[in-house]
Amino acid sequence: MQAQTRLLILLVCAMVVTITLPGCVTTPTSTLDNASTISTTMSGSAATKSSADGNSLTTTHYLVTIGGTTVYAEAANTPAEHEMGLMNQTYLNENAGMLFVFPTEQKQSFWMKNMRISLDIIFITTDKHVLDFYQSVPPCTTDPCVLYTSNAPIRYVLEVNAGFSEQHGITSGDTVFITPLS
Repeated sequence: MQAQTRLLILLVCAMVVTITLPGCVTTPTSTLDNASTISTTMSGSAATKSSADGNSLTTTHYLVTIGGTTVYAEAANTPAEHEMGLMNQTYLNENAGMLFVFPTEQKQSFWMKNMRISLDIIFITTDKHVLDFYQSVPPCTTDPCVLYTSNAPIRYVLEVNAGFSEQHGITSGDTVFITPLS
């Protein structure tokens, strides 16, 4: 019952986000009687975006479950969104992130130019498994910036707060579930 309630709250939040709010992150919290509740906080932005193949999508966020933890991820579907990423962000809520979705499977490289916060960069294969990841990647302070490249072709990249991978025991080969919110 609790899982169904959480899912319902996440779906309602997602619908509200895409209609009116700049974003919504839900995180489980516990109460004095050890029952789980859901708290909702504001984060990110919501707007209609285009997919990598040029078709308009209303999906701007994903639920990404990895290592038993669900991340509320803003979408980066287009080349312009890929380039911008989380640049100039000064804060990222716990269990929030950005999911980069690429139109084809290939090796990808990321850098931390114009970043204000450290991140974990998680490379995800087309069949939705963790290929590899970089932990606690700091913002770039020199020119040229260091490139962080996947070891093989991938289709997705998840950027989350530094320390996320270690905190949640993420390892190569972990299964990833990606659910678009619309």
